[in-house]
Amino acid sequence: MFGHKKEPDTSFTQGFAQYVSSDEATAMGLASIVDNKAHIGVDTNNTYDLGSTGRKSVRLQSYGTFDQGLLVADLAHVPVAGCGQWPAFWVYRGEQAEGYSEIDILENVDKSTANTHSFYTSEECSVNFDVGNPLKTDNCHYNPQGEGLQGCSFGAEEGTFNQAFNEQYQVIALQVETDTMRIWHFRKDEIPADLNAGTPDPSTWKTPTVALSPKSCDFQKAFSQFKIIINITFCGSWAGGADSWNEQCAAETGTDCNSWVANNPDDFKDTFFEFNSVKLYQRTA
Repeated sequence: MFGHKKEPDTSFTQGFAQYVSSDEATAMGLASIVDNKAHIGVDTNNTYDLGSTGRKSVRLQSYGTFDQGLLVADLAHVPVAGCGQWPAFWVYRGEQAEGYSEIDILENVDKSTANTHSFYTSEECSVNFDVGNPLKTDNCHYNPQGEGLQGCSFGAEEGTFNQAFNEQYQVIALQVETDTMRIWHFRKDEIPADLNAGTPDPSTWKTPTVALSPKSCDFQKAFSQFKIIINITFCGSWAGGADSWNEQCAAETGTDCNSWVANNPDDFKDTFFEFNSVKLYQRTA
């Protein structure tokens, strides 16, 4: 279902990470199956030259794509602490098709303890916020050249990222349909019985963290042909950006992001994902 991307993260987020092949990830212990859980981590043994492409890590990308459906991740562990970390579980359309779209399901940086969700599309796309308060705008249009609007983003509740997630939560789910996009976080004791049974019915679930419906937008055109991505990068435009780094890590580390990540492998012992499962449910015709 997933393949490894082998290239530096500078191709994606200007990050200080070198994604390695499947063979190298296995040999280094960055990707493995342990107790029926998929472990996806980073190199915690070596230091790196600042002139290198960065700390070795993993970027998994699904071979196939999907348009509508319910994507559910059951997580035993999400990356923890580690100034400079930028882990993400997300979906996007980019290199394999015209246009661009992206939904960030689980993502934040450095020592943040609240998840963030972002929706991006190269289409003009105004939405209704049925649940959740946007951080910026109701237009999810995204310009890859960095001009104008840069998508619509939401902040989830505290405790939905970093170690706080591991202590309280287990499941995160994204539903994409032609008339709605919704994201849920489920604590360990509130996972729906129908989901555990493999017959999920989101209409019976609790209120989602975020729910969007189209205002002036064709969701089927704007949000489709998604690949599923799991990756951990470092620094780059967000984790190493002035706002995040200066607020969360500059005083603690006494240095810049790339220097910290290059020289402190022990700080990333807990910077790994462990997935019990990743499942995609789709309606039958």
